[in-house]
Amino acid sequence: MIVINTEDCYLCKACERACPNEALKLNPLKVCMLCGNCVNACPNDALSLREINIDGKKIKQIGYNPSKCDLCGECVKVCPNNLKIEENKLKGFCVGCMKCIDACPDGFVGMEGVVEPNKKEIILPKEPIVVTDDCIGCGICANECPVNAIEIKDNKAVVDESKCIYCSICAQTCPWNAIFVAGRKVPKRDKTIKKFEVDEELCIGCGVCVEVCPRNLIKIENMVAIPPVGCPACGLCVNACPVNAITLEVEYEPPKPVSEEGLVWVEENCNYCGSCAMKCPTRAIRVINKRGMELPTKRKTEEKEKFRMCVRCGACTVACPTGALKLGKITHNGKEYNRIEFKPHLCNKCGKCVEICPYNVLELTDNNEMPLKGFCVMCLKCVEACEKIKRNALALK
Repeated sequence: MIVINTEDCYLCKACERACPNEALKLNPLKVCMLCGNCVNACPNDALSLREINIDGKKIKQIGYNPSKCDLCGECVKVCPNNLKIEENKLKGFCVGCMKCIDACPDGFVGMEGVVEPNKKEIILPKEPIVVTDDCIGCGICANECPVNAIEIKDNKAVVDESKCIYCSICAQTCPWNAIFVAGRKVPKRDKTIKKFEVDEELCIGCGVCVEVCPRNLIKIENMVAIPPVGCPACGLCVNACPVNAITLEVEYEPPKPVSEEGLVWVEENCNYCGSCAMKCPTRAIRVINKRGMELPTKRKTEEKEKFRMCVRCGACTVACPTGALKLGKITHNGKEYNRIEFKPHLCNKCGKCVEICPYNVLELTDNNEMPLKGFCVMCLKCVEACEKIKRNALALK
């Protein structure tokens, strides 16, 4: 089975793009586990679980005979991960080709019992927020910081701790994992490279992009720069190109709630039923269920992010010009937690809090008595609702 060091992975997705059968997806990681469920479910013996020898080592793979397959979909029903029928083809099973391993520029991809994935040795800093020497000064963290607490000085990100709200969005977004908040490795924020192109007519093959790339991912062939299959999308090559021949367009997914204290979402326990969202009195939780409906409104949505919630980071309170929003405290079981406090009579509906909210949960309403929704008051009704259905996807820590 393919194994990936997701803690150190830069999410360049070279491994994902190299897989010929779409058996590997990142963030969240879903990889063919070679469990054999599909093999057992197939009524036509089109699938088999077998071993092959590569360099004297035995590797498991799923064998597939398309001539026997009638695309009935029984295998897809029992697959816990990526198996699907698309364009009249069955995709998502691992054939043991190890192309994903070869594609990873840092060796973070391996195969169980054959190749161990590399692990980056790093001593986690204990300070509230630290920018390590891995920082290349690309400026992406500064662009994404909701409170403008980061600037680039001498090719390195510098954090103004008097402004920082420790929301960890900089650490989630950093292409090279150079920022740490509260001494933790946070989950990476997903992204999609919409376009990464080199204009062959403009490119002069000078190699400046190759020199600035931190992992030598760009190559020069026939005096033209060739973008890599996978890339963390730091954008240094774009900024360095003297003839503006490189185009890079990146779309970021919403950041994830990563707090280890307070109201915590346990993703692996969540089945996106929406009970928590339905009980939240301020709409501070949004869930997209299996039918593509956003709860609690029950409207159809195309959003990819299935779960969003206010994490009480305080960005809205920083942006509010009237003092309608403040970061307060509340005590549960003898322990103090942050909460968002809102005074409706001070709200002028300017919308600055909505614009700055990194988790995209705040919204203005037509109700003058409650002109804003989406902030968490730590009432814990969501936790109670989740406990009733015995999922424990929300907990107070």
